[in-house]
Amino acid sequence: MQHTFLDRYGDIDSLIHRLDPRTRIVTFTLALLIVVSVPPGDLIPFLLFYPFICILVMLSRVPFAYILRRCAVITPFALMAAGMMMLTGGTDQAPMRNAVIDARTGAAISIMLKAYAAVILLTLLTSTGRFHRLLEGMRALRMPPLLGVLSAFMYRYAFILSDEVMRTSRARLSRTPGSLRVGRFRTYGNQAATVFLRSWERSQTVYNAMCARGFTGEFPLTSDLRLGGGDMLFMVLVPAMFLVGRLMV
Repeated sequence: MQHTFLDRYGDIDSLIHRLDPRTRIVTFTLALLIVVSVPPGDLIPFLLFYPFICILVMLSRVPFAYILRRCAVITPFALMAAGMMMLTGGTDQAPMRNAVIDARTGAAISIMLKAYAAVILLTLLTSTGRFHRLLEGMRALRMPPLLGVLSAFMYRYAFILSDEVMRTSRARLSRTPGSLRVGRFRTYGNQAATVFLRSWERSQTVYNAMCARGFTGEFPLTSDLRLGGGDMLFMVLVPAMFLVGRLMV
């Protein structure tokens, strides 16, 4: 079984991977807030935002191809939002300083640039460390305990669901080799029902095993979190870089 949809690059040895998870959470959250705070139609800040983002990607050593695949997923939604902005004129902003494009086109472009920047920053946040370490950082930052427990369960049960999909797909292919020509929807519907029932049964087994081992409703911390000088420098320097770009309006 290979379940690497979240932690594929979590074990890379890079500058950002070595940071405390709280540092990465605060830093990328502040950077994201600064990016989305740019007024619609202002494109000048992105001339600095994207070089900063490229520097962060290179420091993280996460492959650019992986980042681009994540951006490709949200492309239809970003295009839809940009198209709606151009059709409805959802901005009351004055004409842009750049006379080459009008206010509607500039607002549509800024929506797409914000969307891609947000996806890249969130991808860096989740790909530069193990997910359970990210949850520990959130707990240390006083995230609501219930939210942390639910996130941990979703993370763990996602592997169970993925495992059952792989098993049922292998069983279906062994019984119906080749492409399905007749009864395709019925076959896939039966597979989906089987996956749901098996995952439900396995999740009950996993939960009972956790209770037998003394699970009290909260996951214990597996390591101590310590903020060093490098963490503080990164937490101040990166948002400051984005803030400089934000002020260029």
